[in-house]
Amino acid sequence: MKPVLASLALLLAACGTTPPIQFFGLGPLAAMDAAPAAPAGPSLVVGPVGVPAAIDRLHMVRLVDGVRVEVADGHRWAAPLKTEMARRIASDIARLRGYGRVVAWPQATQAEPDLSLPIDVQRFDAEGFERVTLEAVWTLRKGGKDLVSRRFVASEAVAAPTHAALAAAHGRLVDALARDIAAALP
Repeated sequence: MKPVLASLALLLAACGTTPPIQFFGLGPLAAMDAAPAAPAGPSLVVGPVGVPAAIDRLHMVRLVDGVRVEVADGHRWAAPLKTEMARRIASDIARLRGYGRVVAWPQATQAEPDLSLPIDVQRFDAEGFERVTLEAVWTLRKGGKDLVSRRFVASEAVAAPTHAALAAAHGRLVDALARDIAAALP
């Protein structure tokens, strides 16, 4: 009788384990060709970045059936999306434009930057495992005055029905936003 009880206890214990939590970033950053010899271009602080409350969390979120929201307990962002977006956009702009003094808010080390770039993300929806849509408004400011302001809207297909592919699609959209911004910079 004791071997049966021991086996039953082990079986029940195995059923109670949960899979480990997986953490995701926006994917690898593109490598810079070479670091600028001296700071080139104006200093720029990217951010703050505002995101909708529904996705302002570490858990990955997907829309299911167009109205239902699925919060993935076992699949999380490694850092808040607004922080990662600012960091990635700053890195992309530095690489694309050759600016040597581009930093992400709130870690900004520029006391008085030449330019600031607040971004208001209005939509960053994952529609199931099919596509991700990013809609954002960004404004380039100098001395408190708006120089350029644009709306960015794009969608990206998710390559596979996995959370890793979902994270990569998010990253590709953030890179597309960075390219849009970099093209408009002075």
